[in-house]
Amino acid sequence: MQRLAAVCVLALLPACAGTKNYLDDRVKDLTDVVRLHLIVGNAIGAEVQVTEWIGLGFMYEDDAWAGGWGNRKLTSWDETIRGWGLIIHDWKETTQGITRYSGSYGWFQTAHVGGPSFSRNGAPLDFLKVRASVALIFGADVEVRIGEAFDFVVGIFTWDPAGDDGM
Repeated sequence: MQRLAAVCVLALLPACAGTKNYLDDRVKDLTDVVRLHLIVGNAIGAEVQVTEWIGLGFMYEDDAWAGGWGNRKLTSWDETIRGWGLIIHDWKETTQGITRYSGSYGWFQTAHVGGPSFSRNGAPLDFLKVRASVALIFGADVEVRIGEAFDFVVGIFTWDPAGDDGM
């Protein structure tokens, strides 16, 4: 009975998963959980955000320099942000020098069968997060991404809901 239990436990170990870059993917998934960057330039504001839909405060950046941990590496980029919220949150972010940081979460109108509808833009796992930003010429932004924490945990069992393993 003990041997059968041991075999069952061994079968569930990550090393038995058989993916080519298993450990590398797990480390990268873990680094996706927290994002932190510094801001310098035309920036002012203070904001707290819980999920992409709920936020309090405002953030304004106009082509400010940003540098820190993003997209699985230490890097720098320029960003422009218009964000504000009094419970319902609107966040528009554009970047140069990096493919994307957190995405643009503003409401936008889309064509829809039967008339227009309103949608949000961004990667599905980015929707689940807690974020805080503060700036007055110098600033910081920290984001804890709950969706990416989920991706890390289930990645142990080789499920990849973020679709980022092997990247």
